[in-house]
Amino acid sequence: MADTSKSETNTSRLSMSRRKVLQSALAIGATLGAPSIVRAAAPIIRYSTAGGLGPNEIETVIFTEFMRKNVLKRIDKDYTLDVTYARATPEAASMLAAGQMDMAILTPPLFASTVVKNVVPNGLKIVADCFQDGRDGYASQAFYVLEDSDIKTVADLKGKTIAVNAYGSTPDVVLNVMLAKNSLSARKDLKVVEIAFPNIGAALRAKRVDCGVLPLPFSATEEAKGGVRPLFAGKDVLPPFSVTFQVATNDILKRSPDAVRAYLADYVEALHWLYAPENRKKAVEITAEFVKSPPEVVDAYFLTSKDYYRDRNSCVSANLVQTLANAMTEGGLLPRSIDMSQYIDTSYLPFPCK
Repeated sequence: MADTSKSETNTSRLSMSRRKVLQSALAIGATLGAPSIVRAAAPIIRYSTAGGLGPNEIETVIFTEFMRKNVLKRIDKDYTLDVTYARATPEAASMLAAGQMDMAILTPPLFASTVVKNVVPNGLKIVADCFQDGRDGYASQAFYVLEDSDIKTVADLKGKTIAVNAYGSTPDVVLNVMLAKNSLSARKDLKVVEIAFPNIGAALRAKRVDCGVLPLPFSATEEAKGGVRPLFAGKDVLPPFSVTFQVATNDILKRSPDAVRAYLADYVEALHWLYAPENRKKAVEITAEFVKSPPEVVDAYFLTSKDYYRDRNSCVSANLVQTLANAMTEGGLLPRSIDMSQYIDTSYLPFPCK
């Protein structure tokens, strides 16, 4: 998520290197005893995830071996993915700035900061959505307290300790907006600490914090254990907004536009495959195995109305990414306002967006 856990970085190449492709082609030609035709390796897209794994970071499910072999039709043919599993979106942004990534998952606050500071060489574009918050009838990232806590309203947070995954993250912005609506200040009236998503539930139960954000899948896991309750959620604070989206550097869009289109076509088709009723059993199975979670827990919410809303064609609009940018400006987290519509280009998606 977006803005996600600080699990150990694990880099995984999803396909053969250029050298191996050439060696394989030469070996096949020699075996057949005929002149070999060496095809150029598919363009490489260096890609960083947002830090989480599984349900709410659905791209990580799409990158699993099963999906790569059985659903993604163009991978290793029209493009090659070199995926880095970042610890969090700030790390992904840093790699973009260093010229080490071509595409990545970012959040609106981080993207806005990146653009304002002009840290990515030649700039970048938002090319596809991942998931959204604030949609009626769907899950919303929530801040939780213990069931028996004396915190009943947001006003009761005064003097308390609250956990977010990272300062300046989407949950941090949501928290600041909610506090402001209740005449509270994160700097003056309470203490905000950074804790990785997977550890917030344990910190809450150990009473090291009084309140903490628990997005999926962590909220589902903690609710299944019992003893916690939501205090407020993103939908209580803001209109629908994109939590994470996919960005591409202008360099890769200029250098290998067809590879980006091929990747996004695979991504959208994989989304459709995962949501298809006839594939649900397998979708739950591979996701549960991937995140080492009980299948019944995953099945209880994944790809249902209890999950976050996802546009099946990955379409993203200016209003979905402008909301948090505006909140950052109003809260003093950005030095100036930014028109996010200037940085959206959905023309690389397989289906037109309205």
